[in-house]
This record gives sequence, structure tokens and C-alpha cells, in this order.
Amino acid sequence: MEFRRLFEPSYIGKCHLKNRIIMAPIGNINMADPTGRPLDKMIEYFKERAKGGAGLLITGLVPVSYGIDPCLYEENNTTYFPRIDGSSRTRLSGWRDLTAAVRPYGARIFIQLSPGLGRVGSPEPALKGKILRSASWNRNFYIPQVPHLPLSDRKIRKIIKMMGQSAANAKMSGFDGVHLHGHEGYLMDQLTSAPWNRRSFGRYRNKFQFGIDVVREIKERCGEDFPVIYRLDLTQALQESYGDTVFRKRFHGKERTIEEGLQFCKALHEAGVDAFDVDRGCYDNWFWPHPPSYFDDAIYAKEMAGRLKEFFRQENIGAKVIAVGKLGKPEVAEEVLGQGWADFVMLGRPLLADPYWPVKVKQNRAKEIIHCIGDHEGCMESFKKGGHPCCSVNPYTGFEDTKKLVRTDTIRKIAVIGAGPAGCEAAMTACKRGHDVTLFEKTDRIGGQLFTAGKMTIKHDIRRYLENLQYQVRLMEKKGLKVELEREIRTDEIDGEYDVIICCNGLRTRSPDIEGIEAIKHIEAREFLNSDMELPADAKDIIVVGGGMLGCEIAYSLAREKGSNVTIIGRNKELMPETTHANRAQMLWMMMGKGSPSGKEEDALQQPVRVYNFSEIVRFSDGQVHIKANRGRKDPYTPWKPLIPENVRNPFEKKTDPDDVEEIVIHTDLVIFATGGQADDKLYYELLKADAAPEIYCVGDASEPGRVWEAITGANEIARNI
Repeated sequence: MEFRRLFEPSYIGKCHLKNRIIMAPIGNINMADPTGRPLDKMIEYFKERAKGGAGLLITGLVPVSYGIDPCLYEENNTTYFPRIDGSSRTRLSGWRDLTAAVRPYGARIFIQLSPGLGRVGSPEPALKGKILRSASWNRNFYIPQVPHLPLSDRKIRKIIKMMGQSAANAKMSGFDGVHLHGHEGYLMDQLTSAPWNRRSFGRYRNKFQFGIDVVREIKERCGEDFPVIYRLDLTQALQESYGDTVFRKRFHGKERTIEEGLQFCKALHEAGVDAFDVDRGCYDNWFWPHPPSYFDDAIYAKEMAGRLKEFFRQENIGAKVIAVGKLGKPEVAEEVLGQGWADFVMLGRPLLADPYWPVKVKQNRAKEIIHCIGDHEGCMESFKKGGHPCCSVNPYTGFEDTKKLVRTDTIRKIAVIGAGPAGCEAAMTACKRGHDVTLFEKTDRIGGQLFTAGKMTIKHDIRRYLENLQYQVRLMEKKGLKVELEREIRTDEIDGEYDVIICCNGLRTRSPDIEGIEAIKHIEAREFLNSDMELPADAKDIIVVGGGMLGCEIAYSLAREKGSNVTIIGRNKELMPETTHANRAQMLWMMMGKGSPSGKEEDALQQPVRVYNFSEIVRFSDGQVHIKANRGRKDPYTPWKPLIPENVRNPFEKKTDPDDVEEIVIHTDLVIFATGGQADDKLYYELLKADAAPEIYCVGDASEPGRVWEAITGANEIARNI
């Protein structure tokens, strides 16, 4: 396929871009020092994307409202955000280094300025006595009992001045333009949207006014030729997501409609905005602005960017439109431009997974692209747990300053046992360094647990990644990697044969030992998936034991693909407690029958998946499951509610009595156990005992069951340092 439109030069304002590919802003949390000066980590991160061929790079959000929004500060008045506000030459020197680093590669760079966090900021400052702020009286997103008081008009005018000063600093530091952070329910969105701006008096009761005033201030400080992109959600889509009852109860029955969003864009263009980057949704339906793996490709490009583009044609408005939202397949991105839905495409996570996406597409090497798997574990969940941007499938993302792939001086003979994600990463990395590597796999295919997960229709991002992984292994075979499939390794076979052995042989599973289990039909989850989800002929009522991500994915898949009546029984108070918010929220949204992978209501489940959380199976009898369910269990279906990290204390959390239970009996035709697995480390310890090689390692699920992120990162760390 020819990708002509992707590589046509174009303009945003008077800024000339070499192609139509824009790197989306993704928060550069913890990539600056405590004063806000960008570190080498941040500079090298953007430099790599510039080398990869993107026409325009946009930084993650850079807040400006220090002294007004307490959520921006940590202890001792430090911050985990980069800063460009004020007049610190120390901070500006870091920004100058960043812009100078990317420009030689033909990339332009804009800075994303944000007025602040407001109600979506951490509630921790309030728990320490600070007064939190928002557009009106609003509840904190994470702990709703914590209030945010309205900003005064005077404070709002001060924020506008800070935005202008920060833009002027950015221009002086070598940035080519500004990207305004007006979407997703952050403070700029709060001040310009009905769900949160319920002001009755003053200049900013007009929900367009704050955005207009910010744009005018920037143009006054930086000149009309300094380009501005405005990012906004054309609609928060809250009513569409949750229905009338929840919409009225939780969101006052208010949101920005698409028609209002179009008029807002028109007013912003008249104020000086040169281009618009539009999505849908906010924190309260976070799966829209951060589409997880379950969504179809280009999930709302036509409905959002395409609708705005058509409106601009009708109004003879010359502003450019940028499409976003699962555009990582090159053919999809090309189609969005070809259909005239947008002037540019924006890629975020695809450029974390593979910074060289643009170069590979341009050179007809699209098969080599390492595709994002949509799990959000590295790029989003890492922030919540105190990390910085990284990537499950690219162990170098966020570590460009420290992780280098260097050819070895001493060739070692290496055996890698197991061809799942960890084994493939270890084998390919070691081979690239020049080692003599053999990859052993006991089955007839590579992929491990990825192959198993890919059996579910909703795991299409995993299947695409697996196709790429298989292709990458084939390329490495041409460069000397040896792959032996259907080869189960014993200690005596390799004892003394290798310099290094890396065990990546995965996990082992078993069904729990529960009274009466022999009286019912049952199967372990991975065994069920590997059988292509084949059900017994008479199985209509299915019990899934385990409320983690795997259990919920199987339950939804059975309800959607097989039309089964599915019940989940989980021990935890919440479903999927270890899953990142966007993915968890979308799965809940789909399981409760409100949404679907297509995003269309008509494709939603007609019958929701039934859930007994905070419950435990006592015994089985003929066709029946006997459970003890806690009477204080929460409603499992609250996708608008996030789970806060375990290390953050919520003083308002209600305690439940673990002994206050009721006994419930449920009919079932089949029980599927999705209760996790144990590390298959038997071979590893046998090899250690036999002293089978000078160096022996264990990584991935063979060491400790975990996610793709841990498996690939750990394998890469070992292989880079052998």
C-alpha cells in the first residue's frame, strides 16, 4: 500500500511540517528535576522520536498555575512535572537543550501548556490541609468526599497571565508553537465545560471565555504568527456512556454537546487558534480519551475530527484538524487522511512502542513496526505508581538516556528456554549484540501466553503484536538466531553445553481444591482459551471464578461471542484491582451492557455479566455452586470510579465486616477457573543445583507471574548485560 498522504508536507499556521504525523502529548512525569528543569531522560526521549521521523512532537502537559493549584506540588514545594512558568533561567536552559536536540532531524516541537489539574489532581494536598480549586464546587475525582472550591475571577485572570508568560518562555526556548491542554476534564476543560463550570456570576460564567482569553493572551505575548493548537473533547459523551440516570445523578445532567463543541472551536479560531486536536470523553469515561486495546481502530476519528472538518468546510474556516484515537495501523492513518476527516494524524502510544513508525512506513517496512498492545501499563499506570513514561513492548522507552544496545566483545553461547514475550526479547536482544543464541520452545509456535490471550476476539491488539513478534523472530533467524520448536528441555540435555541459560518457560496452572469439584464440569482458563473457547453442547450458564483481568475478559467474551449467561465470582472487593483505570473502566462498561468494542450502543450486551465480588466459593454440588457473599459488597459496576494506589490512605473508605456474609446457591453448566498461576521455576532450580552453566537466569512468568511489561523489561535487562 502507498502511504502518500501521510508524508505530504503541510502547515500549522506558518509552521512548516515535513509530514502529517504528529506525536501526541503524553505526560513527561518524573522526567525533570524537582525544580522542573528537563533532564537528559526527557531530552533523549524526544530526540529518539525526532530521529524516528515524526513531523511534529508535542511535549506532555506542563502546568503553569503554581501557587494557585495545590495539586501541582509535592512535599517541600517540589513537583514531578516539568516547568516553564516564571523566569528561572535554570529551567529554561533544559528546554533550550531539548529543542536544540530535536531540530537537526527535521522535526518541529510544540509545548503543551496546561492551566492545571483542578478536580482530577491528587487529593493528597487536601488531606494535609490545603484548599483545592476548580471551576465551581466540584468533587475530587479520586476521593469524591474531598471538595474543590471555585476559583475567583482574579485567580483565573492570573492563570491567564501565567499561560501567556509560559508561552513567551517557550518561544524564547526554541519551541515552534503551543499546544493547549483543554480536554479530558483537566482544569482548562473544567472552566470551559458544563459538567464542572456552573458559575452564575462574573466573566467566566461564559464557558467559552477562559479558552478565548488564554488564546488572546498568548497571541499578544508571542505574536500572531506563533502557532497555537487547541486540544479539546468535542463532547464529554457522559450521557452516551452511562445513560440518563447516572448522567443526572453524577454529572448534574450537563455536558458539552457536539454542537456546542463546534461553536466553541469557531470562537477559538476567531481568537487565533490555528489547529484543533479533538477527541471525546474525560476522566469519568477515561476509555474514550485513552482508548484501550478492546476498542476498534480509529474509534472516533470520523465522528469527532471528521465532524469538525466538515463544519469548518461549511463555515469557510481554514483551521487545521488533527485526528487521534487508535490510528496505529499505517493503513488506518492513511485512510483517515484520504477520507478527508483530518489534515493530520496524531500518534501517542504507537510512537512509544516504536519511535521509528514513520521511517518504517515511509521505507515500506511496515511489517517491522512494533505495535502497541493497548494495556496502558507502562505509559499510564507507571505514572500512578510513581514512575515515568515507559512501554510494555519497548523496554527502551523512557530509558533512552541509560539503556544502550552495544555489541559484545566476547561472544557467549546462550540458551533461552521458552518463546513467550520474555524469551523472544531475551533471545533477540542477545543475538543483536552478537551472541550465539538458541531459542527453545516446547510447543509448535512462539508467543506463550500472548497466543493464548489472542484467542479472544477483543484481544486484536495482542494478535497484531504477536504477528509482528513472529516476523521479528524470522528476521533474526536470518541473522543467526537459532529457533527450535517442539523441544522441551531437560537439565541433562544442556548441562555444560552453554555459557548462559535463561529460563523463560512461563507459569503452571491448576484448579483450586474445593469440596465437590468432581460433581461439576470445570476447566482452567488458559486450557479453555487454548481449546478455542469450545463449550460443552449443553453449557449455557457459565461461572467464571476469578475477578481479575483474565476472568473478566473471558466472561465478557463468552457473553458476547457465545451468548452465554455468565456470572463472575471474585474474592476481591473490586473487580480487576490491578488493572489500569482506562482498561478497567472500559471492561466494566462493556460487561454492564453500556458499551462495546465498536463504541456503539447497539453492539452492547443485552444481558450484563452478573458479578458477586467480595465472595468465595464454599463447595460444589450437582450443577450448583455454593458461595458466601459479603453483604457489604460494593456495586461492581462503577466505571467512572478510579481505584487509588494502596500507598495512598483514603480516610473516608468504609470498612466492611468480613464475617457479615450470606450464602447463595447458583446453577451452572460449566465452571472456568481464572485464578492465576504459579511460576514454573522447577527447571531453573534444577539447573542451579546441577551448576549447568556459569550464568543461569530466570525471567518472566517463570520467575513471577506478571504482565508483558515485567516480562519484556526483565528479559531485556539480562540480555543487554550478558
